[in-house]
Amino acid sequence: MPWCPICRNEYIEGKTRCPDCDADLVEELSEEPEETPAPDPTPEELADIAARAASASRMNTHVSARDRHSETKSSAWTFLVVGGAGFLVITLALAGVLVLPFNAFSLAIMEGMFLIFLIVAGISFKRAMKMLDDIAREDDLESRIRTWAADHLTAESLTAGIEEDTPEEMRYFIISEAIRERLMPAFPEVDDAYAEELAETFYNELFQ
Repeated sequence: MPWCPICRNEYIEGKTRCPDCDADLVEELSEEPEETPAPDPTPEELADIAARAASASRMNTHVSARDRHSETKSSAWTFLVVGGAGFLVITLALAGVLVLPFNAFSLAIMEGMFLIFLIVAGISFKRAMKMLDDIAREDDLESRIRTWAADHLTAESLTAGIEEDTPEEMRYFIISEAIRERLMPAFPEVDDAYAEELAETFYNELFQ
């Protein structure tokens, strides 16, 4: 019976081409070469894989609510100072108190721009005030996580099964993943970036 050498389907006598692969049929199929198993990675290769994985995971950086609040408040003050100073100067120029090398239309445009700065400053201050609730929630979450970690994360349990000669980079990767695997089910509200930061923090506290 003829066979397709590509899809390896069998056809009735008289067929000469495979309708699916458009290949000439053959009378016998050649034996498939045995797959050679890939060699186990060396400790150096494992260390390199762990280092690259750890580096990639740290690219997704967690920004705490406190840091976001500080950045937003800093931006608000910048817009307020620049907008307020510019608005005052242009207002004095329009009133004839100051003389600037611009016509009235240009001064009016700049006045509007600095007014927008002041509006943005107000919105930013309002947003920063709302972030205070986020800071309180995050502080409460971190407190609960630390209480949980004291009961569930120990150096002995995290290093169980790890060989003594395991490279430090691979050791860090394995333990960090173990911390994440325990942490995420207990606190599903924690995102990946925050989990990475917590895993690194607990690793440093337990092993360094």
